[in-house]
Amino acid sequence: VKMSSEFEAARNQFEGNIEEAKDALSEVNSVADPREKKQFLSQAKRIMDDCRKNIATMDYMWGRLDPSDKATYKSELAEMKHALETLGKDFSRHESAVRRDLDDDGDLSEIDKLTGNTREKLLGGVNKLNSQDSQLKNVVKDGYEAQAMLREGAKNLRIQRDHIENPMRNNAKAQNELAKADRTIRMIRVREFC
Repeated sequence: VKMSSEFEAARNQFEGNIEEAKDALSEVNSVADPREKKQFLSQAKRIMDDCRKNIATMDYMWGRLDPSDKATYKSELAEMKHALETLGKDFSRHESAVRRDLDDDGDLSEIDKLTGNTREKLLGGVNKLNSQDSQLKNVVKDGYEAQAMLREGAKNLRIQRDHIENPMRNNAKAQNELAKADRTIRMIRVREFC
């Protein structure tokens, strides 16, 4: 119960942060000065970083939840990740527009441009690594589930083998008993005629 309440708290914090980030991005459209737009973008970026921390916290907590609770929160977590990814795309689009505006004004130095490009590449790499990490975790989880299913299948096959072998043993016993009875009857007949 404590873990799910912590998950709920992180989710509520994420929802508040994502709304703040959306508001900051909408403010970018409401101002004309590229420098003010840049300030709103910085604010949105900071809030989005908090959203990423919330997602990481929820991912960690989700991994520690009881299996019965995991199904409940899995779809919510996927929706939140998707919302953050969509917001990240909007942010990148706005950031590119602001950079173009600043480039037109000549305010951005070559070093700032390179730093920005490097940062974007690093963030993109981090996002790809996080995505691959979650995919690997899913593959491992699927592997464990498949292993459990294979063990259950092997157990069922052993039970079926026993069901098949028992009648074979019983049949062999019955044949032995019939052979003994047949010998006994022959011996009785031989004694009758002698």
